[in-house]
Amino acid sequence: MYLKLDDKKTLRYKIQADRDSIPLKERLKKTKIIADKLLKLPEYRDCKTLLIYHPFRSELDTTIIIKKAQKQGKKIILPRVCSGGLKLYFIENLKTQLKKGSYGIMEPVISLCNPADICDIDLAIIPGVCFDKALNRIGYGGGFYDRLLPMLPSDVKKIALCFEMQVIDRIYVSCHDVRVDKIITESNVYE
Repeated sequence: MYLKLDDKKTLRYKIQADRDSIPLKERLKKTKIIADKLLKLPEYRDCKTLLIYHPFRSELDTTIIIKKAQKQGKKIILPRVCSGGLKLYFIENLKTQLKKGSYGIMEPVISLCNPADICDIDLAIIPGVCFDKALNRIGYGGGFYDRLLPMLPSDVKKIALCFEMQVIDRIYVSCHDVRVDKIITESNVYE
């Protein structure tokens, strides 16, 4: 499937609707498979500080990964939408340091979290609605990660976690779109 820029909105809607239709029990089963694959990667094992996102709507449950990483002594950075961009914060407690923020996404409470710098990140887990086999991504349309990703140090790997049904053959890319280095699904690892 090849999609033009005009089709991104339609694709977002279709993929999100399809993802929403996956029963919760099946989503959790697939999430565990994807999380296990990530946790075995050398990029994950070697990282000390992980940029990751809090799950939104029917995204896979990244809190499984966050809790495991914290038990392993890794530092966790979560983003917060601020003035058209993302600000980064260290998180130690998912229950007490987050509140529902912009777009209904759980975000760090500024007064309870220490700010993080882009240079603190060793590994970045990147969200998206849709990906292709060439490692391109379509986000939710705000461009927040398209602005953040180019600022990451070149040695920081960008890994997307998603369900296999979110990966299509090919999507249209614009000049500001940034590819990820790897996509992990319950069925495949794309590199």
